[in-house]
Amino acid sequence: AAAHTNLGDVRIFRGTKRIERKVVRLLLDLLGNPGGSGNLVSGGTEANLIAMLVARESARARGQLTDRPEVVVSSTVHFSFTKIFGLLGLTPVVVPVDDALRLPPAEVARHIGEHTVAVVATAGSSEFGVVDAVDEIGPAISGRDVHLHVDAATGGFIIPFARELGRELPQFDFTVDGVDSITIDPHKYGLANVPAGAVLFKGAQDAGRFAFDSFFVDTPVHNTLLGTRPGSAAISTYAVHEHLGREGFTAITRTNFEVTEHLVAGLRAAGHELAVEPQLNIVVVTMEHAVRISQLLESWGWIVSTSKRFGETLRLVVTRHVTAKMVDEFLPVLERARAHVASEAALR
Repeated sequence: AAAHTNLGDVRIFRGTKRIERKVVRLLLDLLGNPGGSGNLVSGGTEANLIAMLVARESARARGQLTDRPEVVVSSTVHFSFTKIFGLLGLTPVVVPVDDALRLPPAEVARHIGEHTVAVVATAGSSEFGVVDAVDEIGPAISGRDVHLHVDAATGGFIIPFARELGRELPQFDFTVDGVDSITIDPHKYGLANVPAGAVLFKGAQDAGRFAFDSFFVDTPVHNTLLGTRPGSAAISTYAVHEHLGREGFTAITRTNFEVTEHLVAGLRAAGHELAVEPQLNIVVVTMEHAVRISQLLESWGWIVSTSKRFGETLRLVVTRHVTAKMVDEFLPVLERARAHVASEAALR
């Protein structure tokens, strides 16, 4: 029944809309801001777009929007921002990442200028799972009157529980001074149905800054890009939270990190080098002929990914279904694929 509900129609699906409000409160509580605001959206791309539009329009309301609004981002920012900047007429100011692939706080501050409307930090990059030092970026740009957005689509449902387990990860949420908005995806490590993303704001009224009138008196305003929105996003996110609770998510996070460490140990024992030390549950290993190895592994039933931007690397992602036993099965297959591709290359 949830598949047929529409969060865009609060008259017909009032119960589903109430669940959405509960879910937004749960997410705000998770990220340290029970007094904030937000909406469920289709995923990280829509959430990031809404955050950037709010940033732009906030600058306009302050009388600070120039004819060339800029957003300071890292060189590893998610590709959704390429779409967003084109749609919204924003210009990216790209800051190179450091050796650990993180956004340097001092460089962020240095790149802010008269045209800057926002800074984007990442809490769990898609390619490497790297977490920017948001807790240093916020103070570094304090008083600069720019919107600080954190793209935590990947890390939002990992970092809070990992920190509770004693993992040394940067604080990235609304408890950090200066954070104005956060993207989080329940349909990733929150285990909800696809599509289920969320955009959250520090202020109680901030989510209402993205508002469009509809034709109808009884459903007058939409605060998301989509008009029709599946109620399953709210229902599944709420159901998973009620079933697992904070303790359940913490237990899953603990297991995911144990499996990640098992994978890293196995790769290193086989002589592989990692492109970067894993912070979350994404392991990137340097490997010659990575694309061909990835293709061969997929033909054998193992799906890994490779990056267009970072060449000879394999990206291995640990989620709830990946077990230590699967890792032990995978590692010999990886070596067999390496040997097979090496022999192919030798014959050329």
